[in-house]
This record gives sequence, structure tokens and C-alpha cells, in this order.
Amino acid sequence: MIRTVVAFEKDESRDKIADMLEKTGITVRFRCRSGAEVLRAVKTMGSGVVICGHKLSDMSAGELAHELRGQAKFLILAKQNQLELLDDTDVFKLQIPVSAAELRGSVNILIQLNDISDHARLPRRTEEERHVIEKAKELLMESRGFTEDQAHRYLQRRSMETGVKLAEAARAILEM
Repeated sequence: MIRTVVAFEKDESRDKIADMLEKTGITVRFRCRSGAEVLRAVKTMGSGVVICGHKLSDMSAGELAHELRGQAKFLILAKQNQLELLDDTDVFKLQIPVSAAELRGSVNILIQLNDISDHARLPRRTEEERHVIEKAKELLMESRGFTEDQAHRYLQRRSMETGVKLAEAARAILEM
């Protein structure tokens, strides 16, 4: 899913960076001028990667990064003296001018880090759900001679066919 935001106060800078990214194969979903626009964009996407200048029309990049901590990965593009003022270790920094290859490489790394963070935030099964799934697998292994792997795949297939969670498919097996 495309979750890349480019935010610069100046239209020229915003378009230059967004176009540079798109020419290297990274699609930009939102182009923003203000921190408020970025906040709305990230909220819409659920998470993402924000590439921005050191300040926007309504807040600094540091303030924006603080507001979105844990929801987005940040790459701030600025002159060296401006980057030195940012002491946030969760913010990635790149000195301008920047080459397309440097920008692409940095953004690709942030996209991967964001994907890892998103995966870690996925809801986990409760102890009760794990127990139900294990009991259903045991039943399938005893009654149908499945291996544990076959029983698990069977539950997954039933879950997908019926459009319910794996634990619900396991409950249905146990109730039959």
C-alpha cells in the first residue's frame, strides 16, 4: 500500500522532491504544505513515511515528528545547520542537496521500517483463541489423521472460505 507523504512549505521544493521520488519508482500518495495536512494524511493512511523540510507553514518538522511518534517514519531534508538543531533520534535526516539515488535508498529503508512497525502492531490472538485453535487441530488430527501442519492449513482454508477469523473457524469445528 502506498503510504508516502511529501511535505514542504514551498510548492517548488515539494514538487521537486515528490517528482524525484516518483521518477525512481516510489509513489507519493499525499503532497502537503502544512503539518495539519500531514497529520490528516497519516491518520487517513494509518501509518506512513513522511519526507519533509525542516519547517512547514504551521509547525516545525521536529514538532510534527513528535506529534506522529510511533505512527510514521520521518526523513527530514534540510541544510546541515538546520539538521543539527534536530536532536530527535527517531527522525532520519538527509542533507540537501540530495541525489535521487540517496533519496530513493533512504525512503525505501523507511518504508521497510514502517512495514515492520505495522506488522508488529497487528492484533495478536488471545490465550483463549490459541487454546480453541489447538483443540480444533487436535480434533482434526485424531478424527481425520491429519498432521498438525495439515490441520492448521485446513483451519486456514475454512477461515478464508467462510470469511471468519481462524479462531471462529476452529470453534465451528469443535461444535460439529
